[in-house]
Amino acid sequence: MCTRSASSFAAAIAVLAYLGGLSAWPAGAAEASAAQAAQARRDLALASRAWLEATLQGDFSSQAEFYPERMEAFYLWRNVPKSAVMAEKRRVFAEARTIDLDMESPQIILSADARAARMYFRKTYLIDGNVRREGEVLQELRWAKNNEGWKIVSERDLRVIRQVQKVSSH
Repeated sequence: MCTRSASSFAAAIAVLAYLGGLSAWPAGAAEASAAQAAQARRDLALASRAWLEATLQGDFSSQAEFYPERMEAFYLWRNVPKSAVMAEKRRVFAEARTIDLDMESPQIILSADARAARMYFRKTYLIDGNVRREGEVLQELRWAKNNEGWKIVSERDLRVIRQVQKVSSH
């Protein structure tokens, strides 16, 4: 788990909101009830944990279920097909001897109709292979709900908090 305070995380989210990083949702969206919004938050929290667990297990078929056929963003890539996302995940796992990820409880910001969400959390990572990479980032997942459930339509790091990379001595 991360050792940084939750207050710095909340401050980062507040700055993003102030600077327009959390822009308003499209006009015309029907308002969700409080019960629908609460259920959406629960579903998203569970989905994010299942996504993390599938990633840690290297379960590519389960990971693929979280992505639509085309993503708006995958880190620095834009308008990305699911096949490219999954190929990148397979490449990282193939090159690594150890992959360890952890995430703090996410902050979830729902659209008015509770069918889209932005999720922010601190993620720590260690990927050890030919190159050892470890660090901590403020990550954003954007989710959209369709007939198949919640899908991650954008996955990116908003800010690198700490990063170390070196050639491994294994």
